[in-house]
Amino acid sequence: MGKPQDSFLRAFEAAFKARASVEAAWAGGQVASNTAALPVDQRVRRPGQVRQRESFELADLAASVGGWRVVVEFESREVPLSNLLKYWPYIRGELATKPDQPVLICHFSDWWSYATRRDLWNWTMTQMKKDPDRLVQIEGRQFDHWGKNESLRAESIAQAIDWILLATSAPPEATRHLGS
Repeated sequence: MGKPQDSFLRAFEAAFKARASVEAAWAGGQVASNTAALPVDQRVRRPGQVRQRESFELADLAASVGGWRVVVEFESREVPLSNLLKYWPYIRGELATKPDQPVLICHFSDWWSYATRRDLWNWTMTQMKKDPDRLVQIEGRQFDHWGKNESLRAESIAQAIDWILLATSAPPEATRHLGS
């Protein structure tokens, strides 16, 4: 993680602890329990360019809150669609790591970047929510991290925490389990 991301994630954790009346053990990073991978497709790799245990991170920060896996993703600039798309095969159970809770994604990025990327993010989230083959419910929302503006950043984090607490206070829709 880079310094802006570390700083943001520490601020988010501290704000959540101060605001929420629920305990949450936040964790993230490239640890085995927070990574997943798709099967390797050699057709899109250079010969010999596949590393063992090659995977992607499932969250910059995550915790179980109210029966949901709450995920925080932070982008220092624009929102890359790949950081949302990786959750699609995850909620469909197509990765070695499968969800055991519905997923709630808070995705922070710099809104000075292209708005069309955020529009595409919203469209993709809508499609994921409608996917009949998903194993668990998924909800997501984007937030502006406001760059170096600490006051607006704190306000955006507070809005995200309010949304998390509201979303996790109601039971998720009935979810299907593998094999049913």
